Amino acid sequence: MRRKVTCTATTRTGEVAALLLAQLDLAALVLLGGPDGLADDVAGAAAPLRYEPRVRAGAWVDAAGADVVVLDAADGEAGSEIAARCPGAVVIVATGDPLGDVERLLAATHLPRARIVGAPADGAGAITAAALAAEIADAVLRDRGRALRVAVQALADDGVGPAGVAVREARIGSGGVQEIL
Repeated sequence: MRRKVTCTATTRTGEVAALLLAQLDLAALVLLGGPDGLADDVAGAAAPLRYEPRVRAGAWVDAAGADVVVLDAADGEAGSEIAARCPGAVVIVATGDPLGDVERLLAATHLPRARIVGAPADGAGAITAAALAAEIADAVLRDRGRALRVAVQALADDGVGPAGVAVREARIGSGGVQEIL
């Protein structure tokens, strides 16, 4: 079964994430938004960077069935589109406000908290946020069980009810967060 990653590319973070995700060479990549020709440009980089050029531009309808969705911006439409078209996806939030956007997407999508994680770049910039998102995607797609710093909905100290979205060390693999460490 061919795997699919969907990435919004409306910011520099999304554009860089698209290239890094294509380089993982683990799935077909659907790019949403971004400048005209971005999908062709990322596909054109395949030969010199030695990956399969499985990249195309698309719309939310083309995201259906994605295994991973990387968001560089969490607008009002994203949550409802993900819930409707990608209910089984792990959602990686690589925005300027990963904690707030993880919380908003949890409420909008009603997905399990393990499947929405943020890439906390701590103000380091677009390339760092994109690299963190690609690292999380790699851990999910390869079921690595890697310990990574992510923004995640944590439980209260007593284990009852949510404590809120916070940056925590978590084991990431197939299905998203496997364990908060």
